[in-house]
This record gives sequence, structure tokens and C-alpha cells, in this order.
Amino acid sequence: MRAGTLVIAGAIASVTTLLGGGTAAAAPAPVMPQDGVYIVGVDISPGLWEAPGTPDQAHGCDWRRLWKVEGDNTDMRYVRANNYTRDTPVRVLIEAHDVAFRTVNCGPWRQLPTPPNSGSAGALPTRG
Repeated sequence: MRAGTLVIAGAIASVTTLLGGGTAAAAPAPVMPQDGVYIVGVDISPGLWEAPGTPDQAHGCDWRRLWKVEGDNTDMRYVRANNYTRDTPVRVLIEAHDVAFRTVNCGPWRQLPTPPNSGSAGALPTRG
């Protein structure tokens, strides 16, 4: 009887470890505090982002939406969209199918709230 109790206790401990032993992944951050490459869905979420722009007008803000991350991420073949600007502020829509986002000299980025749906889908077709 004692051996049976130990087997059951061991089985329960194993199941508890399997079900509750994992660590939860951190949610993507609502900010990109510095220059770098941020992985969409891991480091950041898709959506509308804003940065103050370049603090030094002698050097512009350079951002890139990437479909592949490789090497130093300067290969333009892996760029979905990009901009080099001295305008302030800077806004970009990062899409769910982007793999990563690269930013240089733009200042800290923050994710903007999703605007409410207007409910308007345009004019409906009419039968004539």
C-alpha cells in the first residue's frame, strides 16, 4: 500500500510540474526605448508607433520595417518599408506580417492607442 501511495504522489507531482512549471513569456513592450532591432510579436506589437524624431538635425531618423532579420540589417532586400527623415514627430504603422522593426536616431518610440472603429464601411451597394 505504501508503494502505491508513493507512485500516485509521484504521478501527481509530475503532472503538476508539467502543467504549472513553465514560465510565462513576457508580453511585448509598449515602448522601444533606444536604437535597435525589435522583433514583432516578441519585443513589440503591431500597431501605430510614434517617436519624437531626431534630437540632432545634422543626422536624420532612420526606421525600417523588415521581413527578414539577418546580419547588420542594412540589406535593403529585407526592407518592407523605410524612411530617413528629420521631421518631428515620426509615426509608422508596424504590421503583423513584419518580422522586425529597426530604428536609429529617432528617440524613444511609444505605441499609440488603437483608434476606435468608426463603424463606417462606406456606401453599401444598391440594387437598381
